[in-house]
Amino acid sequence: MDQRDVVLTINVVEPALVRAVKLQSEALGRELKGLVLVHEQYASQEDRPRDDTGLFTEIICDFNDKDALQAVLEPYQDRLLVATCRYEEAIQPFAQVIPFLPNLNTPTPESLHNSSDKSKMRKAISNYDASLVPRFQYLEEDDLDNLEQLVSEFHYPVIVKPSGLSKSLLVTRCDTDDELKKCLDKTFGIIHDIYDREQYPGRKGVLVEEMMQGNMYSTDAYVMPDGEIFCLPLVKVVTAHSVGLSGFYGYHRSVPSGLPETDVDRAFEAAKSAIRALKLSSTTAHVEMFQTTQGWKIIEVAARMGGYRDALYREVYGNEHFYNDLSIRMGNKPTLPGDARRHANVLNMYADKEGEIDKIIGLEQAGEIASIVSLASHAKSGDIALFSGNGGNPVVDAILSNEDKEQLEKDTAKVRELVKIHIKS
Repeated sequence: MDQRDVVLTINVVEPALVRAVKLQSEALGRELKGLVLVHEQYASQEDRPRDDTGLFTEIICDFNDKDALQAVLEPYQDRLLVATCRYEEAIQPFAQVIPFLPNLNTPTPESLHNSSDKSKMRKAISNYDASLVPRFQYLEEDDLDNLEQLVSEFHYPVIVKPSGLSKSLLVTRCDTDDELKKCLDKTFGIIHDIYDREQYPGRKGVLVEEMMQGNMYSTDAYVMPDGEIFCLPLVKVVTAHSVGLSGFYGYHRSVPSGLPETDVDRAFEAAKSAIRALKLSSTTAHVEMFQTTQGWKIIEVAARMGGYRDALYREVYGNEHFYNDLSIRMGNKPTLPGDARRHANVLNMYADKEGEIDKIIGLEQAGEIASIVSLASHAKSGDIALFSGNGGNPVVDAILSNEDKEQLEKDTAKVRELVKIHIKS
């Protein structure tokens, strides 16, 4: 009988993961424990989230020291049941740990590197099916002298995006050669600081790619150890840029998507092709894509769950996303969503202008709205608010859910009306 009882994760333990481990304990009929390996570089962050339930044992280790990693994991080898990783910044450290997990179902380190570096991702998908991605060019700072030649065949507008960051950080639209040059000069002037802040260890480069025109959607997909793929319901994403605001972050996400079944099927075909191109397995994958007049195009694929997806899928479908993530990594089939029972929205809120935050008002009133599932402020008075294109993160985010779609939209509008981020003069 299998008596393995340790769930391994990297750097961060979220409350939803603790919940999933407890649910797995009930399903397996034995008590499971958690182990979180924290890269010593990440451990230096004072405000990093920690597990306060006592379920996870934390070990800080230098992931660049292979002997140290082996020594840390050796006592657990006969007890490790499953390994997972949730945050983009931890994917490459996870890849460093995988060679020391010979008895577990895991993605390959190569597939993780290819999914966390947008340049490698684009090349792999293009080689698999060039119709799935736009024209693109990878650039590092030393390439700027040859910029004109490298993008001579591009059609404007183009998008500039760092090859290794998530959350739409530093993503910028450019409509002319001059705008592109200025954007790249600015981006490379601050990219080192943003990579350090986000704890991303990859190459400090950017992609320049022709801008896709269409509607944005995303899906999370369960990828079994044998490569079988199960796509979850699409999430509709309204970007800030599409409503006339600065940046390309997810201004508004909604589930269900409202798309016809035939369109959903084609989206899933594109998502599965991108996952196969990256040769991912034994992981949950997050796929962002555009529905264009030329068909579905892939924005990016990440070897992790998407942001807010656990709460969204639970609210709308009663689906336990973290639980399923652990299940498929153990080789067990996931429990897939049935019909939608509710509607849900996610809001990301930035200040209307950049600068030092004076105060944030309306949070208490907004928190009393009936549809609110969660409402959180991620900044305080005295912090600096930046747009996502300049490396800023959301100041406030909210998840709302309601059986009545019309009431949900009214409540969503009310949150935006009540919550205001005031910037000092």
